Amino acid sequence: MSEIEIRALKKHYKGGVEALKTITLNIERGSFFALLGPNGAGKSTLVGIMTTLIRKDAGDIIIGGLDPEKETAAIQRYIGAASQENELDPAETPFNLLRFQGRLFGLHYAESRERAEELIIQFGLENEKHKKTASLSGGNKRRLHCALALVHRPRVLFLDEPTVGMDPLARETFWHVITSLNHKDGVTIMLTTQYLEEADRHASEMALIIDGTIHFQGTVQAFKQNVNAGDDASLEDNYLKYTKSLNNTKYINS
Repeated sequence: MSEIEIRALKKHYKGGVEALKTITLNIERGSFFALLGPNGAGKSTLVGIMTTLIRKDAGDIIIGGLDPEKETAAIQRYIGAASQENELDPAETPFNLLRFQGRLFGLHYAESRERAEELIIQFGLENEKHKKTASLSGGNKRRLHCALALVHRPRVLFLDEPTVGMDPLARETFWHVITSLNHKDGVTIMLTTQYLEEADRHASEMALIIDGTIHFQGTVQAFKQNVNAGDDASLEDNYLKYTKSLNNTKYINS
């Protein structure tokens, strides 16, 4: 069953910049999906449209049976999103921010405190629980940002470069939480990352977007087989081989 259906999606910016060129994607419910591509490829625009932050110019998008533009409030309860920006109140503590987020999503006072405690433990933030967020390390801010996206138990989770600034132990803790959500709870995950080893390790499905166009959608294994960088080549090796071949073709044809 499809969780996210995108048909002929287009987006232009001022000056004639064509950010998305007739994007069509189908993402299955419960999948771990990686959206890959170079900087400026259109990943952030596509995720922005799916998370109601950017309006499309044309096309259709349905998430969990809901239209993000027509049913914005329902979509915002259905999804969770952790963007690249750590937009946190510097004077507040992780516990208070999580508790307040719960209240915004309709949790009762006691329930919001319980959910905050649960997420503090899950993301290994016990020692930072009552510290001002201004004093947190970049990695701990990222973990808190992701925890905030999960307060209301979304069915679809968007993660944009989630582990930037995390040390190896923090990254391991983070991925334990996220993969458990995917495997045990059936939460659909959409990951955008430049750490291709993380997509290689955790994602089963992927799409490659370049210059606002989808160049591949399918399993990670199918992408490796299609590019064929070598029997033991990683996703990153195959990605580099593919993108270099595109650059070479552009150069030859220019």
